[in-house]
Amino acid sequence: MNAPQRIPWANLSTLRAGVGIVQLLQLQQDEEIFEAIQQSRREGRRLLPVGKGTNLIGSDQELPVTMLSLSAMRAMDVFDGGKVRVQTGIPLGIFVQNLATQGFGGISALAGIPGSLGGALAMNAGANGCSISEFVTEMHGIHLRSGEEWQWRKGDGGWAYRHSPLPPHVMVTTAVLELQLVDSQEETEKISAEWMRRRRVTPRGLSCGSVFRNPPNAPAGRLLEEAGCKGLTEGVFSVSQQHANWIVNASGNVGKAEDCRRLVQRMQTMVMERHGIRLEAEWRFADLL
Repeated sequence: MNAPQRIPWANLSTLRAGVGIVQLLQLQQDEEIFEAIQQSRREGRRLLPVGKGTNLIGSDQELPVTMLSLSAMRAMDVFDGGKVRVQTGIPLGIFVQNLATQGFGGISALAGIPGSLGGALAMNAGANGCSISEFVTEMHGIHLRSGEEWQWRKGDGGWAYRHSPLPPHVMVTTAVLELQLVDSQEETEKISAEWMRRRRVTPRGLSCGSVFRNPPNAPAGRLLEEAGCKGLTEGVFSVSQQHANWIVNASGNVGKAEDCRRLVQRMQTMVMERHGIRLEAEWRFADLL
């Protein structure tokens, strides 16, 4: 197992949020997780999983945690004519593209979602009326506190909008998804179209994606726009003029996590005052993990 690295929290956040330092351990093999658990117990540190940082806001402090990251390029095994066993460090977009080249699909609507497959499973990522939970038949992982193995199988339930049956402090390492047989060229064209659509509608600047979940019967973006949130600024972070449910870092400079948190709270307050609705953040804040 490699030695942990000490890096800025901002390096683990696609928004570049967090001026503190964090310990990161990059794993090449799933078995290294057990060694990391023993080491964390000796050092009195917590272990937390991290994917590509597409919904993570770091910290301005050095916390007693070690973030675990699985190797990005992971093997895929296709069996039973449409089931795919895959290790979860693979980026979601690459996973979808690889499936298409082998004649499997039905999941092209998710191609533009950034981050790893593991992160997508943890938050039940979705787009265009499609959610990844529709395709999952098995998940396997390890509880980072007890070291016990964890598994989920189709029929166990636990999925909901932006919610997964994956418990806190469990790192999912392998999943099985069931896909459709498709024409490779047609599926690749759908994926390309989705990537192009994403580029058109995504505000410019670094971001962590949508800030808030959509409450029942009302898109969060519309509520935020009606509350006057576009253009709000804290430090290097601002609410996009293009989409009110999107915070951007246009400069690309590292920003304080506290500035980002303050901006999120201002947005929540303004929507509550205007609409009487409490918005829930999709993001993960390192200080609250």
